[in-house]
Amino acid sequence: MTSSISLASLGVGSGLNDASLISTLVGIRQAPLTAMQTQQTNIQNASKTISSFASNLSALQTAANALSDPTQYSSYTASSSSSAIVASASSGAAGGTYNLQVTKLATAQLTYGNPMTSSTGALGMSGSLGITGATSPVTVNATDSLATIATKINTSGAAVSASVFYDGTSYRLQVQGTATGLANAVTFDESGLTPAAGSPALGLSDPANAYQSAGDATAYVNGFKITSPSNQVTGAIPGVILALTAVTATAVTDPPVVVTVASNPAAITQKVTAFVTAYNAMVTAGHAAAGYGAAAASNTLLAGDRAVAGSLSRLSSLIAADVPGSDSTFQNLGSVGLSFNKDGTLTLDSTKLGAALASDPSGVQKLFVKDPTSGSTGIMGTISSAINTLTTGSGSLIQAEVTSFTNRVTNLTKSQANLQAQVATYQATLQAQFSSMESTVQSNKTDFFNLGGTGTFV
Repeated sequence: MTSSISLASLGVGSGLNDASLISTLVGIRQAPLTAMQTQQTNIQNASKTISSFASNLSALQTAANALSDPTQYSSYTASSSSSAIVASASSGAAGGTYNLQVTKLATAQLTYGNPMTSSTGALGMSGSLGITGATSPVTVNATDSLATIATKINTSGAAVSASVFYDGTSYRLQVQGTATGLANAVTFDESGLTPAAGSPALGLSDPANAYQSAGDATAYVNGFKITSPSNQVTGAIPGVILALTAVTATAVTDPPVVVTVASNPAAITQKVTAFVTAYNAMVTAGHAAAGYGAAAASNTLLAGDRAVAGSLSRLSSLIAADVPGSDSTFQNLGSVGLSFNKDGTLTLDSTKLGAALASDPSGVQKLFVKDPTSGSTGIMGTISSAINTLTTGSGSLIQAEVTSFTNRVTNLTKSQANLQAQVATYQATLQAQFSSMESTVQSNKTDFFNLGGTGTFV
């Protein structure tokens, strides 16, 4: 008897592609995982954008802090009519003009030894050489050369630098003090040093070999004599450092070098320019993040973002407002040259700011800097405090949003892990079921043929 049993209609049979079916079914089950991953990436990108915006706020705060320092508004610059005196202003400077004459520069001691025939040959000299400031006398051995002695002097602890000088015929020790000024004079004691028979002494202690003695600088400021152990002179002009590079006169009656100390509004202008640049960068970053006008947000999660919009609104309001306690002439930033553009960025009229600084620097200072005496709150300190409120602490707009994004990413990570575990279990179950089904089909085939069935079992 010939018969044919078809199990294809039941979806089973030896030709079934189990792996493909399992893969398809598992793919359907884990489809939500892809959506979660996409959502998580978007949230992470949004968090990075907000953190970047916070960095812009921090840069603006740094620029504001630079303008909230009252010492910046007494900034001065110093200039000199001659390169022989280089003048630079520091804190504490005040405007004025000064006449200077330099009659002597500060010098370091320079001493040469007696001439020798070689720099590397043994001198036959022995004993000890005393040097001012050395931790102990320099020990000299009969086998030492000039070069060896120079090395020993350099490691003695004395404030000197030793080398070998060659004049084309003979070699000499050259020892120079490392510091200028009379107080840094160096003396040599060769009483404990015995030269070889018939050879000259080292000669450093011979006054005739002292090429240059240590000495203080001498100058006159408006006719008053000053001395300095260094050619860097401080204190002669309040808040000004004078670098003396050359003698300018032999007497106080000689024509002077004129040093002028004047206010430096350019320093404040540079800091205000830096503030405007930082503010505009912050506004541009905020518009790109949350969208502005026809431009869409860089991330759909940040469209019209509350933290970004709140920050921009708060800071623009402060910049536009009058400053309590400020000078009647300069009551807001617009009065010193800062104005808004249509897109919310700032423009600086440096000419207007320069005129304000020239006419009333203290009035500009009251606008920018907190002054308890006048009651001025100082716009720059107020802006800095506002940025702290926006960015610092769990209740701040920026930090609260970053924390929210972080929590959402954490929750999505957990959800993905749970779903992946469920999918893995589901896949294992399918594989077991299909394996059991294939075993059943194979068993039925065997029974069919064992019972005498013929034909095709499909």
